[in-house]
Amino acid sequence: MYKPQRVHPMAILQFTLRTVYSLGQGLIPLLLIAFAQPEMRRWLFWGLPLLLAFMVAYGILYWLCYVFYISGQELRVEYGVLIKKKRYIPFERIQTIQISAGILHRMFGLVKVQVETAGGGSQAEFVLAALPRDIAAELQHILQEKTQHHEEPGNETEYIEYKLSTRSLLVLASTSNGIGIVLSAILAVISQLDDFFPKADVWGKFAAYAGHLAAGKISLIILVVFLIILLAWLLSLLGTIMQFGGFQLRREGNNIIISRGLFEKHQMSIPIKRIQAIKVVEGLLRQPLGMVSLQVVSMSTTGMKEEGNVLFPILPKAELPGFVEKIAPEFTMSMKLHGLPARSKWGYLLINTIPALIIAILCTVYLPWGYVAFILPLLGAALGNAQYNDAGYQVENNRLLLRSRHLGRVTFIIPKQRVQSMHVSQNPLQARGNLSNLRIAVASSNAAATVQLRGMDIQKSSVIMKWLFAQRH
Repeated sequence: MYKPQRVHPMAILQFTLRTVYSLGQGLIPLLLIAFAQPEMRRWLFWGLPLLLAFMVAYGILYWLCYVFYISGQELRVEYGVLIKKKRYIPFERIQTIQISAGILHRMFGLVKVQVETAGGGSQAEFVLAALPRDIAAELQHILQEKTQHHEEPGNETEYIEYKLSTRSLLVLASTSNGIGIVLSAILAVISQLDDFFPKADVWGKFAAYAGHLAAGKISLIILVVFLIILLAWLLSLLGTIMQFGGFQLRREGNNIIISRGLFEKHQMSIPIKRIQAIKVVEGLLRQPLGMVSLQVVSMSTTGMKEEGNVLFPILPKAELPGFVEKIAPEFTMSMKLHGLPARSKWGYLLINTIPALIIAILCTVYLPWGYVAFILPLLGAALGNAQYNDAGYQVENNRLLLRSRHLGRVTFIIPKQRVQSMHVSQNPLQARGNLSNLRIAVASSNAAATVQLRGMDIQKSSVIMKWLFAQRH
C-alpha cells in the first residue's frame, strides 16, 4: 500500500464503458440522423469501429496512468493521460469507506472501493474501480486504523453483530413505500405506449374498452386496477429484497460496518465519531406493527443517500433501546418526551385543515362529484392532531431528542457537540401565545441537515438554547 500500484486490469473495461456512455449521450441523436442518410452509412461502418478502438486504447492508457498509494498521513491517487492530476486525502477527512461488488466484479473475485470525505460533494472523493478482495480488505484495515488514530479517544465496544432475519426482510419489503415509485413508473410506461406504437392506437382502444366496461362491468375495472397495484407491490417487494437481502450490521471497536445486497454486494464502514445523529423512522404501515427503521446522519457523500444511510432497515420498537445501547452507546438516552403545550394544538390543526378545505371547495365548484373531497379537511384535522400528539423533546446526558411527524413519525437523537447551529423563530400568531419554532442543524453530506419542532413554549426553547450555548463556552 505504501508503493504506487494499479487497480485490476478489469478496470479497463469499466473505463471504456464509462467513456462510451459519456460520448454516447451526445452522439446518439447525431448517429440516428446519419443512419437515415444512405451516403453517410459507409462512413459510419468504418468510423464507429475506429472510434471504439480509440476508446479501448484510451482506457488502457488511463489504467496505466492510474495509481494509488499511502504516503505519510495521506491517501494519494495520481491519474490522467494528457493532463496529470494528483489528489491527496488527509486521513482526518475520511468519513466512510465503502466496498461493493457487482455481478461482473464477483465473477472475477474483485470489489469496488469508495472513500468518502467531509464536504466531498455529490461524488466519492476516491474510487478504485476494481481491486482484489484481499488488497481491498488490507486497504480498508489500514484506513480504519489511520482514521481511528486521528479521533479523540472513545468508548470502544466489543464485537457485536446483528443480522436481518428472513421474516424481518419480508416485513420490510411488504411495508416498503417503494410501491408508489414503481406504480408511477408503470403508469409512465403505459402513458408512452402510443409513442412507441403509434399505429396501434393503444390509448384509443383502451379508452373505448374502458367506456364499455364502465357501462356495465365496473367490477372488471376494479379488477384491472387491483392487478396493476398488485404488480407494483410485487415489483417493489422484489426490489427491496434484492437491495437489503443479506443485511448485516456489526460494531468493531470504534467502527460500524454494514453489509447488504442480494446480487450486488455493498459494504460500508463508518467511524462512530463521524455519525452526527441517529434518525428513528416510524412509517404509516410500520408504526401499527410496532416496527421502526434506523438511519444515520453523517458528513459522508455518496453513502448517505437513500438506502446508503440505513443503519438497520427494520427493528421491533421494543428492541430499540437495547439495540442503540449495544451498537451506538454514544447515542443512548431515554425515549420519554416532554410534549407541547395545549395552546399549540390549533396551529397544527389549522395548517393541515385550511389548505384541504380550499381544495374541497374548488372540487365542489368545478367537479360533478366534488363534494366527496370534503373528506380531505377531516383527514387534515386527523393528521394535525397526530402531529401535535407525537411532537416532543428531551434533553438528557448531553444529548437532545426531537420528535415530529409529517406523515410518518421521525425521532432524532443528536449529541450536544454535533449541533452545528440552533435557531428559534416566531410568527405573529405564535408570539401572542408565547410559542416558537425550534430548528437544529447538524452537518451532513452536502449541507446542514435541519430538524424542526413547531409550537414549543418560548421559555423551553430559550432553555435549550442556553443549554447548547453553555457547552461552547
